[in-house]
Amino acid sequence: MRAERAVVGSWTVSALGLLGVLVPKCPLCFAAYLCLFGVSASTARAIAVLGRPLALGLVACSVIATAWFVAQRARSRKVSSARPSCCSQHS
Repeated sequence: MRAERAVVGSWTVSALGLLGVLVPKCPLCFAAYLCLFGVSASTARAIAVLGRPLALGLVACSVIATAWFVAQRARSRKVSSARPSCCSQHS
């Protein structure tokens, strides 16, 4: 079960990394992508104005997801440290 979660997690992270590379980072690049897919330049410029709110939303989602993962990891470590290990000394 744990190995399956690790494989799914690694594929998810790889896919998100690839998506991060392919997503345009500036309004001109975004407009160029839209023109590449057949959208006119004037329409692409109008759509590119929406880039800043979209970028801020993605950053906010990233911060929330990171905080959630850190909290999950902290809870998991707290539970694992509460259980005695084979090397712990008993009084």
